[in-house]
Formats: sequence, structure tokens, C-alpha cells
Amino acid sequence: MTGNTPIRTRTPPTSLATVTVLTALVVAGLLRTVGATRAAAVGAATGVLLALSLWLVGWDRWQAVGTVLASALSLPLAVGLAVASGGTVVALGADLFPVSTQAAVRPMVVALVSQVLVVLGCLVAVFGASAAVRGVVDTERVADYAGVLVRTTLLPFLAVAALGLRGAIGYLQSNAGTPGVQQLTGEALRGVLGPVFDPVPGRTHLAVFCLLLGVSAGAVARGVAALPLAELVPETADAPDVSRAVDAVERSLRWISRLAILVVPLAALVELTAGQTALAATLPGGLYDLLVAVTAAPALRGLLWWLLLAGAAFSVAVWFLRRAVQSSADRVGSVLAPYVGGAAVVLAVLAVAGPVVDAVAAALRSTPAASAVDRFFVPVVDVYGAETVALALVVASLFALVTAVGQLWLALATTSLREATAGVSLAGGGLFVASAFAATLDAPVWLVLAGLVGAFVVWDAGSFGATLGREVGTAASTRRTELVHTGGSVAVGGVGAVATVGLAGLASGSVAVASPVALAALVGCLVAVVALAVALR
Repeated sequence: MTGNTPIRTRTPPTSLATVTVLTALVVAGLLRTVGATRAAAVGAATGVLLALSLWLVGWDRWQAVGTVLASALSLPLAVGLAVASGGTVVALGADLFPVSTQAAVRPMVVALVSQVLVVLGCLVAVFGASAAVRGVVDTERVADYAGVLVRTTLLPFLAVAALGLRGAIGYLQSNAGTPGVQQLTGEALRGVLGPVFDPVPGRTHLAVFCLLLGVSAGAVARGVAALPLAELVPETADAPDVSRAVDAVERSLRWISRLAILVVPLAALVELTAGQTALAATLPGGLYDLLVAVTAAPALRGLLWWLLLAGAAFSVAVWFLRRAVQSSADRVGSVLAPYVGGAAVVLAVLAVAGPVVDAVAAALRSTPAASAVDRFFVPVVDVYGAETVALALVVASLFALVTAVGQLWLALATTSLREATAGVSLAGGGLFVASAFAATLDAPVWLVLAGLVGAFVVWDAGSFGATLGREVGTAASTRRTELVHTGGSVAVGGVGAVATVGLAGLASGSVAVASPVALAALVGCLVAVVALAVALR
């Protein structure tokens, strides 16, 4: 946020109390219809955490602290979203399956999807009601939070990519003798990586060694040039002349790099045309043996590789710090915080990777996909390791969270959601979806109707309160007006519910919608019609 005053809601407290209390009551009733109670409770808590994260991102008084906390909350948010969706599927899959007949598969799948949609609808409703309390859903704040999530996800993504690449290379190299694609890929990787990291002993490797030496010396030279070593020494009469020494080291490294790179084509030409026999006969015995020992030493290759990485890392870090010191402290903190949060996510996942992967495997074994665990999941863990698999699951959850926040931003940017009523609209929409799909389950009719009426009242009362607060302000006494309007909304919704119950009793036996598949289709059509009407508004 760019302003100095945090955004505060303009909805009067009476309307806010109506929205939050009614949302909490309806969500509590609807979640009792879901078999996966723990996953449903986690979903509701995730909605509260998401609203809290949006508020923290716009905390202008302590911008850096708010960004750090919002970045740290990305891990529990991603896990909560995964548990609310995937955890519900796993928990209910163990209860609903297997089925006795083939015809019972489709109704069970419909029941499973309906319960997942009930959980997600309640999550959105809780998020909307929580966000409406402080009015934290606006285009700029959501865009800022999306940027925080993207930067937080960067380090875990790079870590899982590096670990996955290492595991894939090791697997393919170990299976180079297997006929087919694995053999071709493994032999190609050995041909590329072998001369660099595992040279053949007993012969010279001048070209590859000089290339690695030149690149490493150049990277270290850039790192030495970037480090402010001269500035760290006090400017006194008896202080050593560090600048001259640093310049000398840098020049030496650069000359080594240039000479080594220049030797590469000549060395490659000599080794390819003359061969080892001619080299051994031409060079003195001691010199040839020394070249063989130096250029074919894996330990020396590893040292040069780590020097290359260290020099590149120092150059990037110093460049970043030089850019950072030119900004304010709050801006530096807000920029660095997501990367610190991403590093914390990586360390936290690596610390608990083994138990997490074991728990996921145990949960999957209780579902109809139990046979696939030993066929696919366990071999993947054996090849890539529990750390890589756990990080991949977390990164996938973070991507899902980034996608959800991006969709919220798109709805705000295209004015499909108005900033003034975004929270209450999400709360009402979430309650509507959850209540509609609860009708396909064994939920009581009164609960479904109460949920639909509650969704209407939440949206109407919240929108009316936002309009009233914008016109007369929140300091004005508007409680009676709000209560009268809310009472009218409840009365209209109650009449509709009673009429629905009466028509259902009259139509009993004349309308055949016994199949849960058909009922779910009707509910889907109802949700689609309402969504179309809202979009056309």
C-alpha cells in the first residue's frame, strides 16, 4: 500500500455483526454435514488466515513486519488449502469406497465432489466475512499479496527443481544399462557430465580442466571485485593498503581466467589429434604424470565447481545489497521478507519431510488408490527422496494459493467484485454454493433453506451497510435502520423458504429427482444461472 493510513471498513458495526455471526452459524451447521470434519475445520481456519494475511500486507505502520508475517503464513495457508480440498477427498474416499456395484460408483463420486464443494464454499464464506470486518479486499492490496506469494514461492520452487534434477540425473545415470529411452538418456548424461565431474583416470583432460578453471577464476574475480573489502579497513596512516592487494588479486584471477580460456581450443585440438600416446612420448615423464594427476583429480574439479558457485553467489548478493541500501528500511524489509519466508519454508519442509511423506502415503493407502501407492508413489520417493517429494507437494499447494489470489485480483480488476462489498459478496456467494451442494447430501431440508436464506441475508445486509456507511459515515447512529432492513430481508427469505417447503410437499411423488446425480446436476444449473445473472448485472 502506498498511503499512510490503513484501509478501514466503512460498513457500520451492526451490519458487520450480522454478516459475521450469521456466516459463522451457517458454516457451523453446514460443516456438520461433511464426513471429513477435521479437513472442514482446517478449511474454515484457512479462510481466517487468508484474511489476516491480506490485512498484514497492508499494515502501513509496520510494513516490513507485516510482510514478514504474511510471508510466514503462506506455508500454513498452502497446507490448509491442500487439506481442505485434497484432504477432504482422501478422507471421504476411504469412507465412500469401495462400492458393492458398478452402478453405485457415480453417486459416490457426486457425493464426494459435493462435500468438497461444501468445504470450499465454507472456506470462501469465512474468508469473505473475516475480510469484511477490516475491509481488506481491494485491488491494490490483493496485488501486493500476490507479489509476496510469488516471491515466497520462488526459493521453494528453485530448491525442488534442483533436488528433482539431481535425483533425475542420478536415476538416469544408474540405469544407463536399461534398454530404451533410459539407456539413451543415461549414456547422454554420462557423456556430458562424466568429463566434467568424473574424468577417466590415467589420461590428461586439459581442455575440460582449463575451461572449468577459466570460468571459476572469472567468477571468483567478479566476486572479489564486488566485495567492499577496501571499505572495511579504517582509513588511518598505519592501515594496510588493502585496495592495492585486492586489485592485484583481481587482476591475477582475471589473467588466469583469460589464459585458461585461450588454452581450451589448443588443448582440445592436441588431445583429439595427437592422442595420449603422442603426449606421453613428447612431454617429459614427470610433467605428463603431473598433468594427468591434476587434470583428472575429482576433488580439484569439485573445488573449482564450488568456487564458481561461491563467486557467482557473492556477486549477486552484493549487487542486491547495493540496490537495497538505496531504498528505505521498510521497503528493504518488504522486498527481502518474502525471500526470507521462502527460505524458512524450505527449511521447515526439509525438517519434517520424512514424517509428512509417510503420513501422505498412509492416507493414500486407505483410499481406492492404495494399489497406486506402491506402484507410483513409493518408487518416486525412492528415486527423488522424501525431501524432494514433500517440497514438491508444498510448491504445488503454493501455486494453487497463488492461482486463487490471482483469480480474486482478476475479479476485482474487472469489477466483477466491487471493492466496497467484496467481502460480503464472497461470504454470501460461499454460503450459497455450500448450501446448494449440501442439498445433494443427507443434509436436513431446514438447514439447506436456512443456508440459502442466510446467504441472501449476509449479502443484502452487508451491501446495504456498506452503502449506508459510505453515504452517512460509520459515526452516525444507523442501528435501527440496519436492523429494520435486515429484518425485512429475513422476512422475505423466510417467506420464500416456507413457500419452498409447501411446494415440495405438494410436488412430492410427482417429480422424480431421486438420483443424487440428477440432483447435483440441477444444483449445478442453479449455481450457473445465479453466477450468470451476477456477471450480467
